[in-house]
Amino acid sequence: MDNRATVSPQSSSQSSPQPSPKSGEMIERVWREIHLAGEHFLTFFRDVYSYRGYIVQSVTRDLRKKYKRSSLGYLWSMLNPLLMITVLTVIFSNLLPRVEHYAVFLFSALISWQYFSGTVSECMSSIRGNMNLIQQVPMPKFIFPITIACSNFVNLLLTLVALLIVTVVVGRPLHWTVLLFPIYFIPLLLITLGLGLLLAVSEIFFEDTKHLTKLVLQAWYYLTPVLYGPAMLPEHVVRWLRLNPLFYPVTQLREIFYDGAVPALLPYLLSVGVGVVVLAVALRVFYRNEDKFIYFV
Repeated sequence: MDNRATVSPQSSSQSSPQPSPKSGEMIERVWREIHLAGEHFLTFFRDVYSYRGYIVQSVTRDLRKKYKRSSLGYLWSMLNPLLMITVLTVIFSNLLPRVEHYAVFLFSALISWQYFSGTVSECMSSIRGNMNLIQQVPMPKFIFPITIACSNFVNLLLTLVALLIVTVVVGRPLHWTVLLFPIYFIPLLLITLGLGLLLAVSEIFFEDTKHLTKLVLQAWYYLTPVLYGPAMLPEHVVRWLRLNPLFYPVTQLREIFYDGAVPALLPYLLSVGVGVVVLAVALRVFYRNEDKFIYFV
């Protein structure tokens, strides 16, 4: 007589784990958000390409307006950072004697921070300041922060010329890795655009955003390895500083200009991923609230 217990198909199906309705809804929601993010990215880049002519004209107009009555013109884009570098080098080169050619060490990181902080600060009021034009001409509202980012990028290129001049003057060799600048600038651009768009939306609804951002940027500056390098700090401190989204973009741009080294691939991909996430969140928030801007200005 066979005493082995038989298991019915019904009991077998009941014992197998089944996904809960909540987990299914969560997966569906995450997938929907990813799909929306993809649509937002496509719309964003398509509109930027469609309005490329307007962006070029706006950047040209802004640069001409900025230096219209200046006898030195675009040279100020190089003289301003050179003056700052001179002052900071005199002060910190004595505090950090182990750093060779501290002017180049500092300059190669400071240009990244200046682009980030300057662009983010200007983007905050870009939509509010152009609301009259927005009401008259149908165009994507994020074009104005994009114009600011492009205009500051032109200033950044002029500043890079000053960096190369300083590198030659102090006697530090120029490395071929400077040609990698466009590649390693991408994470910084993505993070800057994303945060600029988020603050532009926040400033529409909360005017205190300007004051709060100014305080945050002051603290953020010292938490970013600009005046110092990660090698100068204990490892447990560097471990926390890596949580700073600007940590890798700033240090990697310093590597190609100061060290003449090709940055590691994994940290670069990580910083690109962070930039994509920041920009995706910013576009999601922007598209959800852009129709409300007119009621708060």
